[in-house]
Amino acid sequence: MAGQIYFSGLASGLDVDTIITQLLALERVPITRLRNRIQTLEDQREGVQSVRRDLLTLFHRAQDFTLDMVFDQVAAASSDESVLTTELAGGNAVRGSFDIQVTTLASATVGTSSNYLGQVVDPNVALDSAGLSLAPTSGTFTVNGTEITIDVTTDTLNDVLTDISNNTNVTATFSATTNKITLTNDDPGDTDIINLGATSDTSNFLDSGRLTAATQTGTPTTLESTVDIAVVNPADTLDNIFGAGTVTAGTFQINGTTITVADPSTETLDDVLSAINSSDAGVTASFDGSTDTIRVVSDTLGSRTIDFTDGTSGFLAAAYLDTADQTAGTDAQLTVGGASMTRNTNTITDAIGGVSFTLLATGSSTVTVNNDYEGMIEDITEFVDAYNTGIQTMHDLLGEDGGLENDGSIRLVENYLRNTIFGRPTGVTGDYESLLGIGISTGDTFESDVLTMLEVDEGALREALETDRDDVASIFTNAAEDGIGDLFENYLQDLTSTTGFLQSRSRASGTIDGQIDVLNDRIDAIERRLGWKEERLRRQFTQMEMALSQYQAIGAFITSRLAALQQG
Repeated sequence: MAGQIYFSGLASGLDVDTIITQLLALERVPITRLRNRIQTLEDQREGVQSVRRDLLTLFHRAQDFTLDMVFDQVAAASSDESVLTTELAGGNAVRGSFDIQVTTLASATVGTSSNYLGQVVDPNVALDSAGLSLAPTSGTFTVNGTEITIDVTTDTLNDVLTDISNNTNVTATFSATTNKITLTNDDPGDTDIINLGATSDTSNFLDSGRLTAATQTGTPTTLESTVDIAVVNPADTLDNIFGAGTVTAGTFQINGTTITVADPSTETLDDVLSAINSSDAGVTASFDGSTDTIRVVSDTLGSRTIDFTDGTSGFLAAAYLDTADQTAGTDAQLTVGGASMTRNTNTITDAIGGVSFTLLATGSSTVTVNNDYEGMIEDITEFVDAYNTGIQTMHDLLGEDGGLENDGSIRLVENYLRNTIFGRPTGVTGDYESLLGIGISTGDTFESDVLTMLEVDEGALREALETDRDDVASIFTNAAEDGIGDLFENYLQDLTSTTGFLQSRSRASGTIDGQIDVLNDRIDAIERRLGWKEERLRRQFTQMEMALSQYQAIGAFITSRLAALQQG
């Protein structure tokens, strides 16, 4: 205890600490036994939790049968999935075979700027003022090995094209209609590549003229600017981006939805396109750098055109969308079972009850809606797998060295499931009376020392389902509520619920935790008792050492006095 001072063998030379430890060790044996018992209880708790998890899965698989989620499954298939694909759309799908002829797909209306957006290039003014979107720099560039020198403050685009035409056996021209430069070999039969650029070039004119990556074709060889040389940069602000007009703060409308331009000096074309796309206008707008135009596509398919109404901002006029070239979309046209239909979508949901299909191409396909035997077999197999897993878990835990060895309550659960699985429900009236009759068994071989699991013969199960689906279903659930699914659901529901037997044993503060708490209390009591005993032993040894020390001092005094007397 705090404040106490002990003497360990100072006078006697005894190893007091070891003696006390050995004396107490004998009395700590019950603590070891109690801790072993706690470990056993913790193993039981983990084992019960494992059993509950597996049985809860089995409960849900059994419940699938009672909720009519297994034998009412329907599958829809298209004979030609390049023409259309199918999927179920809710319950009560109409079974049958439906011939579908697709003559026209629905398409979206597309509106495109009626002219390119960039500045109008003036080939007769100095290059630095001509309106090219990528500003050219003074210096030299090379065509067919000939170096051309330009000064962007004095040379015009026509001056540069003339220099190319006069010095390189290549004719260079500019089209004000397309805002593109064209280079053509002078010889009508010349198919040689026109060589552009050299490592010694100091001017970016070939890049500014969008010629560097141009494709060369034809006889004679010809190449053209890849895009309009005044193509806008959608990241530039609206106040100086367009060639057709000025954008001001204000609004415009698309399909009646108002879009606001707040500040053209800070907002970019990308900002406006993003605002359009996030609005309720029902369109998707994008910038096409290859044509220097804005492309607006209706989100809704069909023949409806896009309504562009310029407001106070002037944006639509500057982007040539107030006069947009529109290609109207089309409605889907098809026949289903001979009945003609027109829809403004390629996803048809009202032609076959409970089934939707998506049109992909014109042509013919047959949609077949029938019982989904694959789905039924899969669900029944999952039930069997859940049963096998639960039985295996309980078998392992109940066995020698298992966490629930010889646990009678878990043994009762295992026995119930084993005894019930091959029962013959009274609600069955057809040819199939039990799982054995539909291809579910323990297999062809038997080994007494091996846990036997259920096996599914898919061929036999499929034959049974195709022969009499309702009879097979009644083995699992029926009006008498004595099918395998009925019995398992009823039995396992209470067993695995949050207030059930398994959860009450294994949850925090459950019965097992209660037992552990009692044992921990006993250990604490023993530890306290041993603490008191250790203190008493140390006090007693200390008193012995002190007494022995006094005796030793007296003996030393007597010895010294005797020695003095002898000398006298």
